[in-house]
Amino acid sequence: MSPERIYYAILTVTQFIILLTFHEWGHAKSANMLGDSTARDEGRMSLNPAVHIDPIGTLFLPLIGSLFGGGFFGWAKPVPVNPYNLKNPRFDIMLIAAAGPVMNILLTIVIFYIILLYEFLVGFISIEPKTNVAILIFLRRSALISVFLAIFNMLPLFPLDGFSVVNGLLPERASREFSKLAPYGMPILMLLLFVPSILNVYNPLQLIAEISYAINNGLGKIIGVF
Repeated sequence: MSPERIYYAILTVTQFIILLTFHEWGHAKSANMLGDSTARDEGRMSLNPAVHIDPIGTLFLPLIGSLFGGGFFGWAKPVPVNPYNLKNPRFDIMLIAAAGPVMNILLTIVIFYIILLYEFLVGFISIEPKTNVAILIFLRRSALISVFLAIFNMLPLFPLDGFSVVNGLLPERASREFSKLAPYGMPILMLLLFVPSILNVYNPLQLIAEISYAINNGLGKIIGVF
């Protein structure tokens, strides 16, 4: 395996960890704002990546996927939420779940403005062309990965954020029925992730990538990066 491939994989996982940290902080911060301090009390309302890392989901699987598969699937340690501390548990949990993806979209916007600032300042500083290109590629890829994290997590499959968002939007009776699907969320997700590549057929999750590219490019054009 080439050193370039290893470097690329480590860089991708590093970006993933940083962006996932903001995602989890969004969950913890919103829970605290809505009256549940469980995550804050356990040290999870933090931008320190170490408190959110799951050895398998945040490090091992993303690294292996980046090295051998050209992509990856991963997760962080779940942010603890005690629904009994919330005034309106089902609705508030929906808001807490949505806060992670929203944080990633906001982070993408911030990254684009950082790119604009960098491109403005680079005319006033001495920097090698290769270094300049590498920095811009890193920032642009970070923005795209952040959008992908947001869109992927909005899939209505447990334990992804989209499941809680849909559950909170449904009427109470429909919500109870929808909640019964929770045990099937992870098996369905695993089938979507791995079976299409094994059978060499179209992967429905490719649509997530296409939507992510479209949103990323749209935001970039609005802000003036593209």
